[in-house]
Amino acid sequence: EGKKEDIDLLNELAEVTRTSSLCGLGQTSANPVVSTLRYFKNEYEEKIAVKK
Repeated sequence: EGKKEDIDLLNELAEVTRTSSLCGLGQTSANPVVSTLRYFKNEYEEKIAVKK
């Protein structure tokens, strides 16, 4: 079950992954998650609100 705080946690984890990875793949691996959070954050929030 997701919580609203999980959205912030995903952003934090993506930033840590980006800054601490030693290779290019690790540095860019979080980009899809960050992009969906940027452009579709309202959908994440909606799914959390209706618990789906």
